[in-house]
Amino acid sequence: MFAFACAFIVQAPGWAQTSYMALSNGLSQGTAQIDPWHWETHDIAWHDGHYYSVKPPGLVFATLPVYAALKAGGAERVAHSARVHAESNGGVPWAARTLPVASYGYSRDRAVAARAAIADTAPLTWVLGLFGVLLPAVALLVIVARLTDRVAPGTGTAAALTLGAATLILPFSTLYFSHVLSALLSFAAFALVWNEREGPPRLGRLAVAGLLAGLAIVCEYPLAITAIIVGLYAISRRGGGLIGRGAAYGAGLAAGVAPLIAYQWWAFGSPLHTSYVGAVATTGNSGHDVLGLNDDGVFGITLPRVGDALLLLFSGRGLLTLAPVLVMAIVGVVMIHRCGRRAEARVIAAVALAYLVYNAGYWLPMGGGSPGPRFLIPILPFLALGLGPAWRRWPAVTLALAAISATTMVAATISYPMIGTQDPGEWVRRMFDSGIYQHSVLDLAGIAHGLVSILPFVAFVAIALGIGVSSLGSAQLAAGARRAPVAIAAWAVCAIVLPRPGKLPSDGALILIATASVIALAAVAATSMLARRKPSAKQEQHRSAAPLALEVQPAQRPG
Repeated sequence: MFAFACAFIVQAPGWAQTSYMALSNGLSQGTAQIDPWHWETHDIAWHDGHYYSVKPPGLVFATLPVYAALKAGGAERVAHSARVHAESNGGVPWAARTLPVASYGYSRDRAVAARAAIADTAPLTWVLGLFGVLLPAVALLVIVARLTDRVAPGTGTAAALTLGAATLILPFSTLYFSHVLSALLSFAAFALVWNEREGPPRLGRLAVAGLLAGLAIVCEYPLAITAIIVGLYAISRRGGGLIGRGAAYGAGLAAGVAPLIAYQWWAFGSPLHTSYVGAVATTGNSGHDVLGLNDDGVFGITLPRVGDALLLLFSGRGLLTLAPVLVMAIVGVVMIHRCGRRAEARVIAAVALAYLVYNAGYWLPMGGGSPGPRFLIPILPFLALGLGPAWRRWPAVTLALAAISATTMVAATISYPMIGTQDPGEWVRRMFDSGIYQHSVLDLAGIAHGLVSILPFVAFVAIALGIGVSSLGSAQLAAGARRAPVAIAAWAVCAIVLPRPGKLPSDGALILIATASVIALAAVAATSMLARRKPSAKQEQHRSAAPLALEVQPAQRPG
């Protein structure tokens, strides 16, 4: 259901997506230069008289075969026809309806042409996202489910679907960004090392883990943080031979990063010249009037700022404001540590803290108009492992916060995620005041538009989360139900007070907070009613075995 939900949405392209598409166009013609398409995106760099995408090439590498096949099959013509048909039948435009001519060299004709070209890329971008984003998202959930079942048996499905439906993974599984793909690769590297540490030493498996960690860096440069932490985890096995393990992991890591080095050498003439160098800060008349967008510090990263760290967590678009279920994930990680899996819990904590510190030092901590702190997406699958113990120990509270999180993430996804404000009430204003909803496959087919076309997505997400909850067995879901309203009220107060202390949020934000709270209360009430019914014989058997499942499984070490 998660896959159906995300595949159903056809997002309008933004700067990041069009930058990836421009690079796809260039590479399909044998060059990294994007001169013919640079006005369609502002995520560009200027180097030696030519334009380049500022994006690392990993996502484009992964989807380039699909793009080439689509292009050879005449998909560009089909996409144009589908877009025109959808708009002519009552659909809203597939690109920005305003024309900020200042962003297009002060040329209205250029702005109109760029807008039409961007709209035409929407269906193609959607197809590429199915392969380069949604498939990795599904694979990520599968790995999370399996690892979670290892620490809290029977909770893997619930934890994985909570990650997919109630965190930033949801909107970014519908957007042609590289965050989900890179998160999959880095988390898979961690999973491989975890498996290796609990069995006989296998240097080949460590080499594969290093390879995956390196490929993650090809998609997103900051994934080097995870590669280092997972590498330390790999070599720290007792009695495993530090040098040999480090060499195996390092060799795999070098092989994984090699495509990025080769690309930079080929594209820019130097293996160390990253795509961030020469990033355009102001397009102006020339298209590259002011350069140096990421020149401060190291790739735009300076000393971390406490204020920005708080912004990342507690602002209107803060990680814990929009997805409070992650609070339970953090509590679950503490439980994992206490049960004896200290090394794994410390890796999770190190990854989460390292990304928070790095992101708090970046000049654009929220990642522009993102629906949340998108540079923190790599920590989400790691934290999700704590959701298993949380679902077992505090199911009602976890359900309440998961329902809130899913509501905010659905609101972000269906009303165009990329907002240019700290206030998530913008999503509500777009839906209720302007009637703006994202597109879906129903728009492409010309069957329905607006709210009607998006409702199946909402239903799919609700069903996915419901499947996750039902996998736990109804007998235990009412545990701690009396604490759930307290948790909901605490979140609502924090969501109102913390983003802007002393000032009330906008009406739209208050509506979103109230709606999420009501949905959470309804979810807890519904599951509590189901749990009070007389259980079947199968459920009774499940309950008799429940005491073992209520605790996190201790670490198993090889003999």
